[in-house]
Amino acid sequence: MSAPDEKARELKAAIAGLEAQRSALGDSVVESAVTALREQLAELETPLRIMATEEERKVVTILFADVSGFTALLEKLDPEEVRNLINTCLSDSCRP
Repeated sequence: MSAPDEKARELKAAIAGLEAQRSALGDSVVESAVTALREQLAELETPLRIMATEEERKVVTILFADVSGFTALLEKLDPEEVRNLINTCLSDSCRP
């Protein structure tokens, strides 16, 4: 079970537990706690609905490369310099 699914399950169980104790705790206590839990549950479920409507299949190319000394070089450069280096290597000007 994924982390969001597990969190949703826990929130639903907490809501059910509070509802079961409504007579002992009182409506105002249960309502304030349940409202907060329902908001958290809604936030968890909203991105899933957004993702489902925005899904798109794409054909992609992924390049895996093992460049000798690359890790040691990265440790000495700023992230922007690394990005520029990689972009230069992958640009048309570096192709034979």
